[in-house]
Amino acid sequence: MKPLLLVPLLFFLLMGCERTKGFTLKKITSHHTADPKWEVEQDLEKETLATYLQGPYTYLGSGNHTYAFESPDKKTVIKFFKQKHMRTSDFFLSSKTKKRREKERDDSFSSYKIAYEKLKEETGLLYLHLNKTSHLDTTLTLIDQEGRSLAVSLDDMEFYLQKKGVLALEYLEGLFQEKAYDKAILSVRSLLHLIATRNQKGLYDKDLQFFKNFAFVDGEPIEIDIGEFRNDVPIAPTYQELEAVSAELKQFIDKNAHEFSSIAHFVIDKDIESYR
Repeated sequence: MKPLLLVPLLFFLLMGCERTKGFTLKKITSHHTADPKWEVEQDLEKETLATYLQGPYTYLGSGNHTYAFESPDKKTVIKFFKQKHMRTSDFFLSSKTKKRREKERDDSFSSYKIAYEKLKEETGLLYLHLNKTSHLDTTLTLIDQEGRSLAVSLDDMEFYLQKKGVLALEYLEGLFQEKAYDKAILSVRSLLHLIATRNQKGLYDKDLQFFKNFAFVDGEPIEIDIGEFRNDVPIAPTYQELEAVSAELKQFIDKNAHEFSSIAHFVIDKDIESYR
């Protein structure tokens, strides 16, 4: 084979390796060194953390930024970051691509840190691990989408633990089917209050969508997508943000509980008005 053909062939092979569908350990393996700016003060007792990390954790799904696995009791998820969006060590990357990936990593990690330090209750976060460490000394068993067992050294991984809930619209739909409208209206109001709380803390959410980013845990709402928070972006007044996001909620109610629509619209509008 001619030497000139080796370069494009090598590039093709490298790119082909990245196209493996689904979860693989390679996709969550970080090659970044620890950075002090991503350290957070942990308040979870060592014994409690050890209980959460007993596993095995079973593959649950894939989001924009993470792969999620659920605990044996289905009450907790562990989410590992997709490293392909943040990898900068590949030799064939252009300077522009490296800078873009560095910024994406900084933006994402800043958001996770904001969530942990300022919105822990609102996001159901339990533990955040953004740097490689040596103190966990834990190997966690993961069950992938093919049912295979994989051993992961958590000290080497970037991940977070979060409470597992029922997606918000799925939860509301269940209440509608049960005709539990009193509970449904309280749940709708609690969702609006959750958003208002984050807004009033001066935090912006770039990806505010009810249908995939919110869940209920024991009847209380949390925001499960924590990768798009910003504290350096001007935010709209609380009532304006609530007006914008409530449109999706109203449409969902109109479609799934028409007989409940009038009272729901009235309560939603009244709650929003209280923030003027």
